[in-house]
Amino acid sequence: MISAELDVRRALAFRLGTTTRSTLDEAVSLLRRKIVTFADEVFAVEAELTSSDRSFRLEVTHLVDNPPRRAAYSHEVYAHVRAQARVLRKLLAMKRQPEEPSAGATADRPPLPIRPRPSRAPEFTERTGTYVVPSGLAPPFPEKDG
Repeated sequence: MISAELDVRRALAFRLGTTTRSTLDEAVSLLRRKIVTFADEVFAVEAELTSSDRSFRLEVTHLVDNPPRRAAYSHEVYAHVRAQARVLRKLLAMKRQPEEPSAGATADRPPLPIRPRPSRAPEFTERTGTYVVPSGLAPPFPEKDG
């Protein structure tokens, strides 16, 4: 797993103007093999897949089944390598994380209240139903009382 993470970092560090075509071609085949391996592990149990997992599996399948042709331009191969690296990074994260849904800090936090937009007159917000979800940041201008 560590070597796959290193391969992802190396592929994302490639620069279009300084990376040779042979290096890009090697990266395509290396990343493709690793994607196939990790995809088989992550998508092993069909019953446990969510709809977003299924759509991601289709994206992975399309990326693996459609490698760049030999006649493709270098920038096309470069874009393909970057797409493979991003997919492999996501597969590694899916394999690493437990099956629990959203076990982060946001799970314990209550949702933010919805309030009328302060820049609008109250009768405008009542008439149109315009609301703003607060970001939690301080307003750029202090609100006036009254």
